[in-house]
Amino acid sequence: MRKSCLFFLILLTSSLIKAQSTHLEELPSPVLRQKIKTGTEDTNRVQFQLALGRLLLDNASSGKAQLDSSFMLANQAATLSRKLNYNYGTINSMILAALCWNKKGNYTKGTAVAQEVLTFSEKVNNSFGMGEAYIVMGHAYNISTIPGLKKRMEYNEKAIAVFRKNNVTFRLASLLKDNAELLFLAQRKNEAVNLLFEALNIGKSIGYRRIHSTYWLIGRTSNEMGDFPNAIKYNLLAIKTAKDVNDTTLQLCSIYHTMAVTYSSMGDYKNAIPYSLLALQIARKYNNKDYIATVSMVLATAYTRTNRLDKALMLLTAVQRNSANDLERLAVTNNLLTNLTFAEQFRSADIYAAEVRALLGKISANDYEVFRGSYAALAEYYLHKRQYANARFYNDRYAEIVNSINYAAEIRLTEKRYFELDSLNGNFRSAIVHYMRAQRIKDSTDNITKAYQVSLLLIENETEKKNQHIDTLTKQTLAKDAQLKRNQLIQNAMIAGAVLLLIITTLIYSRYRLKQKTNRKLELSRRQLDQKNIFLEKLTMNQEKLLIEKEWLVKEVHHRVKNNLQMVTSLLYSQSVYLEDASALLAIKDSLRRMQAMSLIHQKLYLDENTTTIDMAGYLSDLVRYLHESFDTDNRITFEQSVEKIDLDVSQAIPLGLIFTESIVNAIKYAFLNGSQGLVSISLQHAGPDHLLLKIADNGIGLPEGFDTNENNSLGLDLMQGLAKQLNGSFHIENDNGVHITVRFPVLKFELPGQQS
Repeated sequence: MRKSCLFFLILLTSSLIKAQSTHLEELPSPVLRQKIKTGTEDTNRVQFQLALGRLLLDNASSGKAQLDSSFMLANQAATLSRKLNYNYGTINSMILAALCWNKKGNYTKGTAVAQEVLTFSEKVNNSFGMGEAYIVMGHAYNISTIPGLKKRMEYNEKAIAVFRKNNVTFRLASLLKDNAELLFLAQRKNEAVNLLFEALNIGKSIGYRRIHSTYWLIGRTSNEMGDFPNAIKYNLLAIKTAKDVNDTTLQLCSIYHTMAVTYSSMGDYKNAIPYSLLALQIARKYNNKDYIATVSMVLATAYTRTNRLDKALMLLTAVQRNSANDLERLAVTNNLLTNLTFAEQFRSADIYAAEVRALLGKISANDYEVFRGSYAALAEYYLHKRQYANARFYNDRYAEIVNSINYAAEIRLTEKRYFELDSLNGNFRSAIVHYMRAQRIKDSTDNITKAYQVSLLLIENETEKKNQHIDTLTKQTLAKDAQLKRNQLIQNAMIAGAVLLLIITTLIYSRYRLKQKTNRKLELSRRQLDQKNIFLEKLTMNQEKLLIEKEWLVKEVHHRVKNNLQMVTSLLYSQSVYLEDASALLAIKDSLRRMQAMSLIHQKLYLDENTTTIDMAGYLSDLVRYLHESFDTDNRITFEQSVEKIDLDVSQAIPLGLIFTESIVNAIKYAFLNGSQGLVSISLQHAGPDHLLLKIADNGIGLPEGFDTNENNSLGLDLMQGLAKQLNGSFHIENDNGVHITVRFPVLKFELPGQQS
């Protein structure tokens, strides 16, 4: 979160510089230089000079030569514009000069030039210049402070009002996007999303294809709101749109970085790494230190979380070497300390903890972002080092900052750390209080995320309606224009004289007849449409009826499958009465139990409302009861069950039930010989978010000495191993005071009706 916020400030600054760019800047700089050199002294040369100047300004990081060249081009464009009395060129050249002053850090001079632009634009009634002047004036305020952020938004809102009033649509779309970023920083995220969708609509309405930055901002906002599916959705749209317009600039780096941050926020570091690598590749291509540092820190965290600490340290030490000042060095040192603490490399972490403490004394207290990161890193470090007093001290400092800015996600982190500290110190009453606070914050943020998702859905729907309305208005406008042209033609014909009066009257009459005919056709079309609507309503009702019938049909299928399995079971049982061969009889009984395991599933599917999943707790309990009764063990074997409330897809429930049946049957038959007492433990629990773990253990005699699962020729063992592979899982059997069988497999994802988004 801290790294992405720093990155966000970098991107916001760069996006504001590029706000007034034109399509000419998409030309390569050599082409622009050639056109300036060979062209005549006209307005085209002014536009080429301005385009090249903005291009150099956009690509200038700390390079004095590029800034000086941009300044020179601004002055040349201003001189030629005044000579040509070209107000557009005069205004834009002054704006470019003001942006150059701001880029150099001289905001006083930049603001003074912007004020000159405002005065001149008001004099010549140029709304574009007035809006741009307000924007540049706002650059003088530091958005990393709350007062500065408010002032920047005030100037942007003045510019927005000018652009709205005068219908400067292209700049309005760009500025709405910029102001959305400021609202995002001010934690007014729903308002920000509204502005982004408005900017998106305006961009589409004027045929502007480079809308990937707007998609990216919506995706990034969704990520910050905890709505990860929409974050991925809009960032993928941003990537696609960027590729469609061949954008390989730092904007694409921003999009890839946000994808990596989203996956990291989800804990999916494996998928985060490829996007971070793509972002880092672009940042290195442009040799942008700020981008390289921010992307590297996120990538390093992902490497550490995937047990590749060496790669993380290589990245971070390279960033640390290139730090230009104590503030940058502290930011990367915080990251080094966090990663080493996570990897429990405390000898190295001790060095960086000392460096963080030393650097904190050199940093201005206004840089609360870096202080926040330092306090969090030190608190976690001392907690892992079991120096609880120091951990509490830094957690207190961390809590002061995040509470002052009402940062809910990190307030929850402080409460969780207080809970750990109080628990470790035996202060359980206080620990419970902090735990409850953390839980309340989690519930609150979850509710905010849900509200945001609903809000986003409403905005999307409203946007779609507005687009349809705009299309309708466009068609109506075209129709009105056509009608006006016809009326003008009629008027001109009437002026031609009385000689043409009869012709005109005939023409009007024919038009009238045509209109009547058209109205009749429209009325006929309306009636046909009404009939089609009635037909569709009937069709919908029929489909609903078919869905209900399908549900009953599925239940009937399960019922008949269960009956057929019972019939096969009865036939096998009848056959067993006539068998004398003990091994054949044993095989028949084993098959009967397997049949019963499958029959139970279809019976439950028939009886339950849900026809696709099985409640594993009830199913396994029924299986144990059946197997216990079928062997008649006189209660000498006790079964302990610990099964989570898990609904499993039928395609996984059947093989798991067969593995379970084989395991229990083997335990009953072979684990407790000579009528001895025994215990069979059964466990089915989640092993992570996406896997289940089945454990069956007995305290019987165990496997024979030298038993090899690879060489043993056993149908039951082969069956269990094969079924485990069918589940895409792993199967293990071992001796440990009895036989222990473990099956770990991924859970098949399924969706109930109505859950599709």
